[in-house]
Amino acid sequence: MDRIALEIAAGERVLVAGPTGSGKSTLLRALMGIVPHISGGDLSGGIEVAGLDVRGRAPHDLAAHGVTLVAQDPAETFVADRVAAEVAFGPESLALPEREVDARVETSLAAVGLAVAGRRRVRELSGGEQQRLAIAAALALRPTVLLMDEPTAHLDEPTARAILELVAAVARERGMTLVVAEHRLGIAARLATRAVVVAAGRIVGDGDPRGVLGDPAVASLGVPVPRSTLAAAALSLRAPLPLTPEELAPRLQVRGERDASASPRAAPAEEVLRFEHATYAYPSGERPAVRGVSFVLGKGERAALVGPTGSGKSTVARLALGVRRPQRGRVALAGMGTRVTPMARLAAAGGLVLQDPVRQLIAERVDDEIASGLAGLGRADRRERVERELERFGLAALRARHPLTLSEGERRRVVLATAIARRPAVLVLDEPTLGQDGRQRDELARLVLELAAEGTGVLVISHDPEFVADSCERAIVLREGALVADLPIGGSPEEIERLADAGVPLSDVAATARLLSRSGARVVARSVEDLVARAAPAAVGV
Repeated sequence: MDRIALEIAAGERVLVAGPTGSGKSTLLRALMGIVPHISGGDLSGGIEVAGLDVRGRAPHDLAAHGVTLVAQDPAETFVADRVAAEVAFGPESLALPEREVDARVETSLAAVGLAVAGRRRVRELSGGEQQRLAIAAALALRPTVLLMDEPTAHLDEPTARAILELVAAVARERGMTLVVAEHRLGIAARLATRAVVVAAGRIVGDGDPRGVLGDPAVASLGVPVPRSTLAAAALSLRAPLPLTPEELAPRLQVRGERDASASPRAAPAEEVLRFEHATYAYPSGERPAVRGVSFVLGKGERAALVGPTGSGKSTVARLALGVRRPQRGRVALAGMGTRVTPMARLAAAGGLVLQDPVRQLIAERVDDEIASGLAGLGRADRRERVERELERFGLAALRARHPLTLSEGERRRVVLATAIARRPAVLVLDEPTLGQDGRQRDELARLVLELAAEGTGVLVISHDPEFVADSCERAIVLREGALVADLPIGGSPEEIERLADAGVPLSDVAATARLLSRSGARVVARSVEDLVARAAPAAVGV
């Protein structure tokens, strides 16, 4: 942070936006007293939260006075083995009566959709379920100031919307001050009373969320402005600018009709991944995490694995590369059955980037981390590949840093660079856009296209409908561990309708095209540019 001047009134709901590395997390940690009491560093000037001078108060002291932080990586903050015990820990530390603690645990878990998960082990939850647990634990403290750092990062779109709406409603009801750093601006901005944009450690925008996000300079910084807002700005719609397809579509009319049919997906020339009725259950699971899943991924094919939080996507990722072995059925990676092939051979054919990059980091320098999977190459080849990936991912300036000192978005790029450096036949990306800003998300989409063109089969697990639309040609849909649909991702009304019927979250452009098509106009669009070319401001209410 650099000479930040910010005053937040009690009861305000403030959205903090900005590119990766802009200082959003540092700002929230400073408000919680983590900076400088735990993280170290020099803090000049003053910070006051809930009437308390942060410089003289440790984080636990601020927490006792009603200040609570939901961290970007919830796993870093968990202290208990079981879900209910994790939620109970905070109220118990306040010496509340047992009956009150139990009531708070019950209501908080129910609020985030984990009512029946109280006895489950925390480490067995999916990334999205862990995110919900962290929010439940925060709500159980009944804070007066709630700080949230990317609270929906691991959640599917409907759950993210529901959680943010819930937290905003609680804030309104209790008069709670809410400060949320988010990348899902289309959802969060509608619920905020104010938006603050941070770039390079400074505040560069502050005001009404729609006005702030409608400023072209904000998008140019890499802030992931909703594409509905970008389209509206490109079409010169008058303020207030829309944030969602539901707000945008009524303000547009279609210029003319253009025929375009759904194009059939060509059969891949060579398969690199095959699932045949694969089933896997965790030892403590009440039901299999994956049930009878069958699909084929071809060489150079780009497929998205989508579905609600806890539907089995991450388990499929581990099965795909042999990290888990199917208990029934078969999984073959590059023609090798994962149940019978040694892990060393499987590791040479597949690359995996997990939701939590910390679990994959083993070296003390970024460049050594990227080189860690290249032991079989000569020194010159290793050096060439490391340098290429450092440049490709914008990590050259960080080469000597310890990976654990980086931001979550930077850590994710390190792990991705490490996986790609090995030139895998199959690359599985588990939530690759977590912690990434709009510019980095676009670069990742281009990277997926580039890798596929080189012959790598790419399986993307993502709750980010914009990234899925930009990078993938196919959606494999999971629900409760079972495959329920396998559909092409296209821009025709028929393709969009089938995706929506299967429960696939639509990008802003696809959702807007669907709404326009349902009003009687046939709209074919996959990008903001397509939509702008087809639409014009409506005659009334522009």
